[in-house]
Amino acid sequence: MTQGLVLAAVGFVIVFTVLGLIASVVALIGRLDAGWSAQESVRDRAATDKAPTIDDTTLVLISAAVATLLQGRGRVRRIRRLQRGLSESAWSRQGLSIHHQSHRPRAGDAS
Repeated sequence: MTQGLVLAAVGFVIVFTVLGLIASVVALIGRLDAGWSAQESVRDRAATDKAPTIDDTTLVLISAAVATLLQGRGRVRRIRRLQRGLSESAWSRQGLSIHHQSHRPRAGDAS
């Protein structure tokens, strides 16, 4: 009977030791992830805080793409960089898609 109690006690010690080890690894990974997320947010803020610059070649290429899409009836008034995370959600993507579709010329429309 005492041998069974010793075996049960050793089993409990092993189980709780392994559970403590797993909890420590999970906590370490959580801390590493928090550090990586902080570094990423600092990099994102630094990237979006820069003054947006665009060269003439890029502006001409964007204007040409808009003119091709709109069949020569478009004018680029403003170009801005979207911040990361603003249009990441499914709701935002769907709304943007509906908005773009509402501005497309239809097949039967007079030019």
